[in-house]
Amino acid sequence: MLTRILTLVALTAASSAAAEADRILKLPPLPVSATPEKDEAMVELGRLLFFDPRLSGDSSTSCASCHAPEYGYGDGAELSRGYPGTKHWRNAQTLVNSAYLTNGLHWDGSVGSLLHQVPGAMGTAFAANIDVTMAEERMKQIPEYRNRFLEIWGEDPTIDQITQAIAAYEHSLVSADSPFDRFAAGDVFGFSPEAARGQVIFAGKGNCVSCHNGALATDEDFHNTSVPRNPEFLEDPLVQVTFRSAMRGFGVAKEVYEGLDRDPGLYAVTQNDEDMGKFRTPPLRYLTFTAPYMHNGIFYTLDEVVNFYDAGGTEDVFGTKSAMIEPLGLTDQEKSDLVAFLESLSGTEIVETYPDLPDYETVEVAVKTSAGAGDFAANASTATPAAVAETPAESSFSSTSAGLVIGMSSGTAPTAEPSSGRREVIVQVGDNLGIIAQREYGDVLRYQDIYEANKDLISDPSNLAVGTVLVIPEL
Repeated sequence: MLTRILTLVALTAASSAAAEADRILKLPPLPVSATPEKDEAMVELGRLLFFDPRLSGDSSTSCASCHAPEYGYGDGAELSRGYPGTKHWRNAQTLVNSAYLTNGLHWDGSVGSLLHQVPGAMGTAFAANIDVTMAEERMKQIPEYRNRFLEIWGEDPTIDQITQAIAAYEHSLVSADSPFDRFAAGDVFGFSPEAARGQVIFAGKGNCVSCHNGALATDEDFHNTSVPRNPEFLEDPLVQVTFRSAMRGFGVAKEVYEGLDRDPGLYAVTQNDEDMGKFRTPPLRYLTFTAPYMHNGIFYTLDEVVNFYDAGGTEDVFGTKSAMIEPLGLTDQEKSDLVAFLESLSGTEIVETYPDLPDYETVEVAVKTSAGAGDFAANASTATPAAVAETPAESSFSSTSAGLVIGMSSGTAPTAEPSSGRREVIVQVGDNLGIIAQREYGDVLRYQDIYEANKDLISDPSNLAVGTVLVIPEL
C-alpha cells in the first residue's frame, strides 16, 4: 500500500508534465509513402536478405553485420565496423522505429528513407561494396530466392525488389510498448516513482524535451551539443581512410577535411560553416538496447550521458554549440530519476532468430555448340527463363549516400553535343552523382533529381561512364 501511495504522489508531482506524454511518445500510423506496404511474403523475403552476406562484394557482410538484433539493431561498437579493409567513423544507429523518421536517416540526414538507404549501403565501398548486376545475378542463382521474387513480383530479382523487400523488413521493426507508453495509456502503476520524477526533470529542469520531443522523442533537427571527440577518429588509420573518402564523395574541400580532428556532421552534406558539428537529435525509444551512445559511441551508459549534459557539454571547437546546452545543476537523485525515465522509454526487446539461408545452385544453359553466332543468338532468344539467366532488367537503383563513393568508370566517352534549350553536363573522370549535384546546384542531395532525369542513360549509378551527357533539371 505504501508503494502505491508513493507512486500516486510521484505521479501527482508529474501532472504538470503529464500533458507531454501524448506529445512525446504516441506513435502515429507508419508513413506508407516512405516505405513499401507491409506484405508478409515481402517482409519474410526481406528478413532473409537482411541476414544474407551474399549481398556484399566478398559475401562477408550482411545488413545485420552493422545492425544486429542482439545490439538493438546497431552493432555494439563505438564506431561501426565496415566492409573488410575499412572502418566507419560513426556509430551505427538502430533501425528500430526508423520507418517513422521523416527528415532523413543517418546522423546527418543525408538519406531520405529506408527505400533509399538500402541500395546506398549496398553500393557504398565501406558498407556492402557490391554493384547492382552482381547482387541481381547472385539472387538469380539461388532457386529459393528466385521463386520468392517470382511469387511476389512475377519476375526475376532486380535491385528495386531487393530494396523493397529489405526495407519492408526494416519497416516492421517497431517498438511501442514501453512502460511510458503504458503510462500514457492510463496504466499508472506500471510506471515507477523514480521514472515519474524523472519525467518532471526531463520536461522541466533538464530541458531535454526541447530537442527530444514528438513520437520518437526527437525533433529530427540538427544541433551541436559539443560531444567530445572519440580518440579512435585520429588513432585508427582505417577510420581516417574511410572518413576522408566519404568527405571527398560529399565534395568537401581537401583543406577542410584534412584539418578536421573530428566528424563535422551536417557540414559534410551542406558545406555550410554554421552546420559544423551538428548532428540529428537521436530518437530515445529503445535506447536501453542500443549502447554505446552519441554519433561516435563515446558514452557507454545513460549515467555518462546525463552527466555530460548536466555539466553543460564540453568545449565548443566549432563555434556552433547550441545555446540550449548549459549546466543544469542536477542533484545525484535527480540524475538517477532522469535515467529511470529514459529507461522507461524502451519496450520489450525485439528478439530475432538468424535464419537458415538458401544455397546457390547452378542453372542449366541451353547452348548449341556447333552453332554459328547467328544460330546461337536465335537459340538463346528462345531459351526458357529456367534454362538461361536473363539480362537484368533496367534498375531504378538510387544510391542515397549522396556521393559517399558512388564510384566512376574509365569507359570511353560517347560523342554528344549538348541540346539547345536545356542544361547538360558531360561526366568527367572522378565524377559521381553527389559531386555533380554539388557542382551544379550547390546541394549534394539534389543527386536524386539528376538520377531521375537520366535513369534511362544510367545503367549503373555506382559506375558512371566518363563522357556520358547528363541532363541537369532546372532549379
